[in-house]
Amino acid sequence: MKLLKPSWVNHDDKPIFSVDIHPTGKRFATGGQGGDSGRVVVWNLNSVLFEAVEVDPNVPKMLCQMDNHLACVNCVRWSNGGRYLASGGDDRLVMVWGLSVAPSAPGKHKTEMWRCISTLRGHAGDVLDLAWSPLDKWLASCSVDNTIIIWNAEKFPEMVCVLNGHTGLVKGVAWDPVGKYLASQSDDKSLRVWKTADWAQETVITEPFEECGGTTHVLRLSWSPDGQYVLSAHAMNGGGPTAQVVERDGWRCDKDFVGHRKAVTCARFNSNIFVKEGKKCCCAAVGSRDRALSIWLTSLKRPLVVVHDLFSDSVLDLSWSSDGLNLLACSSDGTVACIQFTNKEIGTPLTLEEKNAFYEKIYGKCLINESGGDLTSNLLVECPEILLAREKQEAKKEAAKEEITPKSEKSQSVPATTPPVCSGISVTPSGALISTPVRPIDRQIETRTSDGKRRITPVFIPLTHADANESLASQPGAPENCFSTSSQSKSRIRVERRDDIIIHPNVSNHAISQSSKTNDNALDQRLRKRGGGGLPGPRADEVQAHAGAGVGAGGEGPASAAGAAVGGGPPALPAPVLGAAGPVVRAAGPLRLQVVNKACNTHYGTLSRLQLIPNNSASNDPVWETYLGSPVTCIACDARWVCVSCADGALHVWRLARAHAARALPPLALMSQAAKMTLTGDTLLVVTTSAELAIWELSNASCVIRPLCFRNLLSHGVTVTNCSLLEDGNPMISLSNGKNYIYSKKLCAWVVWADASDPVRRAGGGWRSSRSARAPRASAPRAPAALLTAPRTPSAPPPPLRPHTNVASWLEAQVASCLHLRLAKDYKHWLSSLFSHLVNHGTEDQLRYILDDMLGPSHCTSTPKKWQSTVLGIKKHDILEEMLALLVKQLRWQRLYTEYADQLNDLKETGSIMNGH
Repeated sequence: MKLLKPSWVNHDDKPIFSVDIHPTGKRFATGGQGGDSGRVVVWNLNSVLFEAVEVDPNVPKMLCQMDNHLACVNCVRWSNGGRYLASGGDDRLVMVWGLSVAPSAPGKHKTEMWRCISTLRGHAGDVLDLAWSPLDKWLASCSVDNTIIIWNAEKFPEMVCVLNGHTGLVKGVAWDPVGKYLASQSDDKSLRVWKTADWAQETVITEPFEECGGTTHVLRLSWSPDGQYVLSAHAMNGGGPTAQVVERDGWRCDKDFVGHRKAVTCARFNSNIFVKEGKKCCCAAVGSRDRALSIWLTSLKRPLVVVHDLFSDSVLDLSWSSDGLNLLACSSDGTVACIQFTNKEIGTPLTLEEKNAFYEKIYGKCLINESGGDLTSNLLVECPEILLAREKQEAKKEAAKEEITPKSEKSQSVPATTPPVCSGISVTPSGALISTPVRPIDRQIETRTSDGKRRITPVFIPLTHADANESLASQPGAPENCFSTSSQSKSRIRVERRDDIIIHPNVSNHAISQSSKTNDNALDQRLRKRGGGGLPGPRADEVQAHAGAGVGAGGEGPASAAGAAVGGGPPALPAPVLGAAGPVVRAAGPLRLQVVNKACNTHYGTLSRLQLIPNNSASNDPVWETYLGSPVTCIACDARWVCVSCADGALHVWRLARAHAARALPPLALMSQAAKMTLTGDTLLVVTTSAELAIWELSNASCVIRPLCFRNLLSHGVTVTNCSLLEDGNPMISLSNGKNYIYSKKLCAWVVWADASDPVRRAGGGWRSSRSARAPRASAPRAPAALLTAPRTPSAPPPPLRPHTNVASWLEAQVASCLHLRLAKDYKHWLSSLFSHLVNHGTEDQLRYILDDMLGPSHCTSTPKKWQSTVLGIKKHDILEEMLALLVKQLRWQRLYTEYADQLNDLKETGSIMNGH
């Protein structure tokens, strides 16, 4: 353990009332008193944790200072996603801050530009505490006006409701990590729990707080990461101050943390679940007016560590880093302290998968996933149309089952136990989801070997409601393990003995008969067989057979002839080398494109990662990200387009719009690797290593000129220095030997425009004024003045892959391919798959982008051209109906469903669509 207390973290010797660490662990915020107003400061956390960074004069310690509050700031809290920072103060305001992508104003406190994106007005007194809901759907604020306000974090400054019930100053709020409850603590000597389903009061707890007085500035309480316990602030037990532990089961109050000499002001649970010495446990920090800080593990009777006289005044706020190893504490004396732990001291945190499995075992569903899933079970159905639409879908499913199921199977069918959420589903290597067949869950088979030994076949036991009681807490009557024990229950498995099956052990692997090999092969084939029908589209063997038949019939076209001529010899131009030593950065307007080859390892090879990062962001947090299966070798980008070519000869193009990128073209296969790419306006010129020039107009996704071969223009060691498109649409290439060529469409030949080695020209003095320079259609892109590279880190394993982002990138490529190949059925299939994926893992903006295009111009104002009611011969409104059927399955999109369903019904009733903006 290390104790750090950086003196440079201060508010000019004014009190600091709150501190909070960003979810990424790269920055932290403090709130308190400023010079003549409230002050919020964003700091660089690495300058606190690492001495080398702290003494580096090129690394800023203070990232941004905001003095917008009119009075002292009492609380600062980052959203769980890290996108927003909320602050509340004595000016009765709650301000929500966001990182601006605009260039920051000059000044020593403006390394990052955080601007106030919304001001929430509703409280009649000082705002003392804030808390974001688990998925950043709501923001709760409490005040000295005895109320709690729930704000709609998706539509600031919309107010969801006001919770009235406390009769004293409300000084702390905390969300249940499950998303079902909100807890609050007040000077009225009570702790109240509110239900998020209808915002009604669940319970009022007063017994531990009856002897307490209003002596603390705040009462910051915290919920354990497993959702089973609330750790309150100021409570009393036998006349001594404690931190009361309130159990979720029955809201019992039979445990507490004791030892502080004065009232407890704040408590904060670590967001991780740890495993130490084989036991699951949680870690909590408790701060008090006695200027001391105590750290507790729920598996120990005594505190892990107690730090006395850490400050010269009361501890007011605490914050853990997301990795669980760093703790920040602030005090009204105007200082901040940092305590660093190791995994050996507090335990090893559960991985995301283990945490999901643990939540599933307690609550029967996965609460946390990589896509930031929603807790839709706590949402209320807001309109009857949702229920009617779901009932219609269930009726259609039942009718389809009746038609498909044979009578013999109907007579033999028995009811099966419904598997829990996230169980019974497996992922194939190709990424397809298949359901696991239902197997007996209450018995196992016992067989005997030829030498009399017993063999028991293991079976998978899915979760049942009987297992849902297991948690991080102990049962009453087991105080020796604090609250991390679980009771043993009798096994429910019945053992079925099979004496008719005899297993012959100790058989050599080399003595396998031919028949057994045949059976093994047959079994292997069955195991490899994938369920479900084949995907639409031609198979690879059919495409190859068709291509072979075309060549064999003598139908060899110009393109194939050129490819054969080029493919036989070595490359005419050298292949570029990119990203061998680290990330490569290119400017893309207000963003920068960062490319990292071999960024992620998979079982099938390494992946290359592309990210778009705001130029003024010091944290390198990307706003867009995608992956490619081959190393990137060539890049061309500007404020509107991103074009990359890979080592496998594939060309990828994206259109940039509002800090997001969408595929403009399907992945194209070049004749060989790209040696040079140039963007001229909306025109992309690609020169390949086989000395071919291809030109595309990206705005309308069309080819300007068919691929042109200029291999005969090259000599040994000559490379292409520049390529551009002239005003008349003819391409021009410049070579390293001083020769320039322009292709004439009318003559179908290359015209020699300039030749520095021409003897006639050299002998005649160069004819300096005989030709005027021709300008390209737009200025040629210039190389960036300097490459922005990320700092190098010691060798470490590549970061894990987020499976949901990779899937979306692949689906977008499939949709783009089908659209440009005009495959109607395949387009409809992949568009439905993409939309279904976005329903589960996407954002509202992504869904609206697709729904607007399907609905029509009554809701689409971004394109000036006339809207087409069909795509590839399919009515867009028919596709929209299928999308709405997918949308209604997720309650978190119910308002989106209602909005588009109503508009579609209105359009059907009127029978006409008005084109316009």
